[in-house]
Amino acid sequence: MKKQSMKHVRSWILALAIAGAVPAALFGADAPPVGGPTQSEDAKMEYKANDMLNKGVDLLEEKQEERGIKMIQSVAQMFPKSKARFKAYLALGKLYADKSQYDLAIKQYEHLAESENGDEQAEGLYQTGIGYYNLANYDKAFISLRRVTSEFPWSVFANESYYYIGQCHFKLGRWAKAVEALEMVGTSVDPDSKDQIVAEAGQRLYVKIFDKDLIVLRNTTEKINATLTTKSGDKETIALEPLGRTGEYYIGSIMTTPGEPKPGDGVLQIIGGDVVTVEYNDKNTESGQLNVKRLVTVKMVSTAAVGFTDGAYREYTKGVFADQDCFIRVRDLDRDTTNGRDTIQVKVYAEYKIEKKEGDDAATDDKKTAKPAVATASNPPEDANEPPQYAQRTPVTVTLTETEPHSGIFAGTVTPHAIADAAQITPGSSQLLTMNGDDLVIEYLDEARADSPDPKVVKYKARLLMGQIQDVKVEHRVVDSLDLKARKNLIEARIYLKLGAIFKEVGLIQKANEKANEGLDRVEEVINTSLKASLDRSLVEEAFSVKWDLLLVQDKLGAAINVCRSLMQLFPDSSLVDKALLKIGQAKMESANPGEAIGIFNGVVNLPKSELKAEAQYDIAMVLENIALAEAERQKTQPVLSNAMLAYKKCSEAYPNSPFAGEALDKIANYYISTKDYARAVELMEQVFQDYPDASFLDKMLLKWVIASYRMGNFAVAKQKAEQLLSEYPNSKSAEKARTFLEVINKKIGGGA
Repeated sequence: MKKQSMKHVRSWILALAIAGAVPAALFGADAPPVGGPTQSEDAKMEYKANDMLNKGVDLLEEKQEERGIKMIQSVAQMFPKSKARFKAYLALGKLYADKSQYDLAIKQYEHLAESENGDEQAEGLYQTGIGYYNLANYDKAFISLRRVTSEFPWSVFANESYYYIGQCHFKLGRWAKAVEALEMVGTSVDPDSKDQIVAEAGQRLYVKIFDKDLIVLRNTTEKINATLTTKSGDKETIALEPLGRTGEYYIGSIMTTPGEPKPGDGVLQIIGGDVVTVEYNDKNTESGQLNVKRLVTVKMVSTAAVGFTDGAYREYTKGVFADQDCFIRVRDLDRDTTNGRDTIQVKVYAEYKIEKKEGDDAATDDKKTAKPAVATASNPPEDANEPPQYAQRTPVTVTLTETEPHSGIFAGTVTPHAIADAAQITPGSSQLLTMNGDDLVIEYLDEARADSPDPKVVKYKARLLMGQIQDVKVEHRVVDSLDLKARKNLIEARIYLKLGAIFKEVGLIQKANEKANEGLDRVEEVINTSLKASLDRSLVEEAFSVKWDLLLVQDKLGAAINVCRSLMQLFPDSSLVDKALLKIGQAKMESANPGEAIGIFNGVVNLPKSELKAEAQYDIAMVLENIALAEAERQKTQPVLSNAMLAYKKCSEAYPNSPFAGEALDKIANYYISTKDYARAVELMEQVFQDYPDASFLDKMLLKWVIASYRMGNFAVAKQKAEQLLSEYPNSKSAEKARTFLEVINKKIGGGA
């Protein structure tokens, strides 16, 4: 039996650990070097872009959300060629996701496809998949997540993607598929990476082996083992179990914990900075050598967690009191290097916002007077020049001691002393002095971590409490704004749109028209306002969108088309143009002359950029199919579906990553079976199951596979596919038919009733 080359096999002996969650910190870009060589224009642009991004993030942390969002959005607008724009898209996407605005988040994540960085592309797809998962759009979630596992199989996001693929199947009641996906979680590591393989200390360490020779062992009792040895002296042997259905992958795991080595106890004891060597005996290499040892080393690192806690050092707190002991806790197994209680040091300081001086106000007024009409990279918006500035007060160094030998948890206390006047601070003071309104900050240098090869400063901030409750202040703000009025009208118009659609659905046409007219009044006010004053473009576009929806409720197709044309003339680059065209085309499909819809759908397909091209192509095929069926019904003949099938085939081939590709293949499979072309039907099934492992229609495809195989006389395959359908989709509507077929097949092959 042939094997892969020694180099390849060695690289596939992989080890990894699933890291626990730790507080994350966001740090700004390093300042450009002073007095160094002249920077290129690209480097200067990147620095400015990163600086603007970091200022926007700081504003978000200060709860100045509107200003922060505008500043982060400005990164892509002002620096359209910078790499920092992808970080901006990601930051905005996560912000919207935290607010459960998943549609907006997905739009941001999709921009990451333009990045040249594989990790950014993978994270964009992964986050898009999570967005669709949270929207319960599991078909689209599968597409994004499977692209991560197929295009970026060794990224950290592949592990997470397998988890969410499993969760999607679980939500859909596909238990076998869910288990199959969840088994793959935690098994992805880049085998071609030139960097040192690292794993999280204190977590379970996983070892995965890829060896084609192992296929023959699936039906034997022979055990596959790997030996793990630490630099500090521990040695353990773990058993490997088959992973997946191919028989080429095996996986095993062992728990790691800080402590003195105890060889053979089933737990891998490690100390800070430990290195684990994984050894596997390759019994037969490609060159014919026997029993060759394959080795790979893994560095154990610990991602530090830092924070102020309660007095028991258990729960993190966001507030600490002045003139009382504050309790500090750091968990970092890297610093557990001896058999005694080790110590570490952290920096603690009070942080306060620098207030603007009176002279600064005048300068700000001048800026407002002379504010330019257009913001550019060299002339940023006013908000970009006014980020909050912070300063430190009397930083001190605090020594923390390990709670017990090999705990990896370090604890200590510090007392912040409150003063009334900054003049009380004397240079070189050894006390931690604070004032009302300060925050207390811990800084700790995490020298080794799983998510980065470089050391990072980890921060934790808590509010300083002075032991009194601030007076409650109630304000009622009345804002007379054209933008706010427009938003209010759009909200009301959307409500009337929903009411109109409901009334139309139940047949109350007069009520539907009345509600639609109410909505149209609100929308017209927004559009008329935009002609007299400058409204936010997104509001105007949305007004057009709601208007054509209201007109479609009233079945005023011609008027809706005119609204669409007006939008295209006003905003030819609008992302809503394709949506408008698609809705109009779908309305035409229901008209007396459905052929007119094809030209409209072709308009969507021919747009330079559109997320709706796949749906438009699928709708073209549907129109052709409906026309052929109607013609056959009129002439009482068999329908000629060849043109429709070609259109469905074009949909599946041109847009393989869309949900409509699978639906198109389902249509083609039905066609092959109806024309008794069973061989091509089976060939198509094989392609579908390879390309769409998570599609929602696979149960129906399996039933078609059963039917095609049965009619070809291939009863063994028909039985196998029927049993697969019953096993993987027991709750499917196709399951009952599969049971019936299985009974017939068993009788045919003598397998019993």
